Amino acid sequence: MGEIDKSHVIPQLDALRTELQAEPPSKVVKDALHQCERLHQAVLQSHAEGLRFAAFTLTRLMQQPGANLRESTLAAARALSQALGTAGHSH
Repeated sequence: MGEIDKSHVIPQLDALRTELQAEPPSKVVKDALHQCERLHQAVLQSHAEGLRFAAFTLTRLMQQPGANLRESTLAAARALSQALGTAGHSH
């Protein structure tokens, strides 16, 4: 992966964080917010391995059985995934 186009990813990541912060508190939400921060740092630093790991972990957290996240949060996660793909990150 070369330099990622941050202009598409950061706004989608911020939107997902906003949605997660509006969720009822839970371990899934806490862990997902932590992975959002890790992903943000990886994107800013163009750290390919960190980006892959944080994006993968975030996706797994949000898709685990019993996560019970709102549809708007899941939609924000899908938009982030699409932005990552558009920006050149294949996952």
